[in-house]
Amino acid sequence: MATPFHLEVVIPERVLFSGEVDEVSMRTDGGEIAFLAHHEDYVGAVDITVAKLSVVTNAQSTSDTEVTTLLIAVHGGFVHFDGEAMTVLATVAELGSEVDVDRARQALVTAEERFALEGPATKPGVPNDEGTEESPTRLTGAMVALLAPDSAEAAVARAKVRLEAAGAATNS
Repeated sequence: MATPFHLEVVIPERVLFSGEVDEVSMRTDGGEIAFLAHHEDYVGAVDITVAKLSVVTNAQSTSDTEVTTLLIAVHGGFVHFDGEAMTVLATVAELGSEVDVDRARQALVTAEERFALEGPATKPGVPNDEGTEESPTRLTGAMVALLAPDSAEAAVARAKVRLEAAGAATNS
């Protein structure tokens, strides 16, 4: 068994999760990453992602310890890990068990229709040294969550993440 560490997932309304975990994996601006105790210090932006937690229960003695998996839909934010404790700050996050699957499926349909019209999220072009405007740049990963949270691309990602965290399959 891996060494447990403390994790808190905080949203504006409440502390969504606080407890001991063996491992946390999620997508960040640095890519897919798994955190274990004593991982190097890390601060980064969180993508619209499913955070997969290996939660330690009955940690009073190693013989009684159980590890269960908990999925959380995180809609972007920030993560800080100092090797001993981790904090995820998110504007919106939801336990997989609390996801309204029918509502998430409807949100996915609506978001995909919007995405078909709007296309991917982009950063506007900026003037270059010659004074002409560069082409818009497509946003990726955590930047969509941070810079274009109202975009159709972000809405599609949020709906898919909610369904994945709830254990409901998507067809797209």
